Amino acid sequence: MAHEFDTLPPFGRRLVVLAAFILPVPAGAALVGDFLVAADRGECIEGVTFRLIHERGPGDAARIVEAALEAHGQRQQQQRLLGCAGNIAAQAIAAGADPDQVLEATAAGL
Repeated sequence: MAHEFDTLPPFGRRLVVLAAFILPVPAGAALVGDFLVAADRGECIEGVTFRLIHERGPGDAARIVEAALEAHGQRQQQQRLLGCAGNIAAQAIAAGADPDQVLEATAAGL
């Protein structure tokens, strides 16, 4: 699957790489990018949500759920075609996240 980066001329690609090292990337944006990469590899976003919360612990769950919801919005049709359920909140809670935090994050992501 070709990405926009691949269509840039060599000089443009070098500028993008240079900017990646110079410009700060908000932590949430980086996390959304991780979800998008996983989705492009054929993974379900809700499964990645479970894995990340399970690995990082529930303290980061709200940020993970918000990023998952944003990424899911960008890859919704792709996720459906993969057979993914889209049950991000349920997977977050199953991984140990506080249901109230998940509800807040879900509401913030809508």
